[in-house]
Amino acid sequence: MPHRRVGPEAKCRGRRPRTLRYDCAHHARSRPRRGEFDARGRESVRSAAARGDSPARRPRDRGSQIAAIASELFAERGYQSVKMEDIAESAGITPRAIYRHYENKQALLAHVVLGEQMPVIQVVERLSTDSATTPVPERLRALVEVSLDNRRLSVLWQREARHLTGEDFTLVRERTKMLANQYIPLFIAPERSDLDDDTALLRAWTIGSISSSAAYFESTMPRAQLVEELVGAAHRVVVAEPAERSPHPRAGAVRRTPGSRREQLIAAAASAFRRHGYAGVSIDDIGGEIGVVGPALYRYFDNKAEILVAAITRLSEWRALETLRTLEQEPRSEKVIDGLVDGYVGLAAQFPDLVALSLTERLFLPQDARERLQRTQSEHLAEWQRWLVAARPELDAQRAAVLVNVARTVIDDCVRNRRLQANESFEQELRTVVRATLGIAP
Repeated sequence: MPHRRVGPEAKCRGRRPRTLRYDCAHHARSRPRRGEFDARGRESVRSAAARGDSPARRPRDRGSQIAAIASELFAERGYQSVKMEDIAESAGITPRAIYRHYENKQALLAHVVLGEQMPVIQVVERLSTDSATTPVPERLRALVEVSLDNRRLSVLWQREARHLTGEDFTLVRERTKMLANQYIPLFIAPERSDLDDDTALLRAWTIGSISSSAAYFESTMPRAQLVEELVGAAHRVVVAEPAERSPHPRAGAVRRTPGSRREQLIAAAASAFRRHGYAGVSIDDIGGEIGVVGPALYRYFDNKAEILVAAITRLSEWRALETLRTLEQEPRSEKVIDGLVDGYVGLAAQFPDLVALSLTERLFLPQDARERLQRTQSEHLAEWQRWLVAARPELDAQRAAVLVNVARTVIDDCVRNRRLQANESFEQELRTVVRATLGIAP
């Protein structure tokens, strides 16, 4: 099938969306000043809170300090697990003092998420106006640098933005979409103007995922080297050849309801937890979805936590099965990583609700279950790392670990995007960008 060109006539080509501008002042009683979200400001706030210092007079930037502390707590513990009292205690003030700046916790969340987006928006708008002669890798470097400076943004958007009011959620979502659309003329069209719109959009989201992926893993790699790895991965995605189109269109998914009540409960819970969050759903809500109420519910699960454990464990076990299948079926060591990519892309694309739960609701797992999940995931990533090195012997363990974590983040992000999933070539193109991220030949 011929590829439609990505040219100047396509939407968002070179235009700066006006609605990207900062628009959350109504959430705060005092509007934040430019530059308040820099890393140095956050560090000084944390240090003061840790010392328990109590300033003699109210600082001029109290609202900014509260927002920085709330951002850190929301990212670390989850919005629903953080109380205004927790934020006040960390800030060394009373809860009443917070309400001088923010009407409620939801307004504070909106202020934090919208504020955390601003540095990225500012960089993208700057690149849109003065980067005509800047090589694409240098543009990508600017995006990666600002994303590393604002690592919490991705976590807050993907895990906590669902708790915003309708108006605020729409604003954050539209900003995110506009950023992705701006990535096409900034990063993709200059080097791959032959891509069709769906392929270009997937690559735009992939670039956003790569640049923000460091929020989801820890690495001792020096920052300068990490920047190089992320820029290199993103640029490989930009220039990669598109996937060959299958002559057979993707068949529509057949969603048959299983007869097992237990299976129905797990599926209903996964969908409800993804929409409303674990804390926003009761076990009776889950049972009500499939017409199981009262004592009949407890024939299958003792409590809501057991359902969450069952759903997340299921994805982990299926992932292990795909790994074993690849190890048994692929005779060439250098191609095992390809089989691992293909298996996980297919699994994640088919069960995005389970992928979402494993990322957004793990904080609510019982401690022992959370530790088991972490060990299992670490072993699975180590398996990918092992076979990536087999395919690319020039990589050391640290570089391979970073690339594997980035690639897995790309898959987890893209399969949860319904707009991307609607493309009939989605899985083929996703496999292409993941291979490019890892630096392996198709």
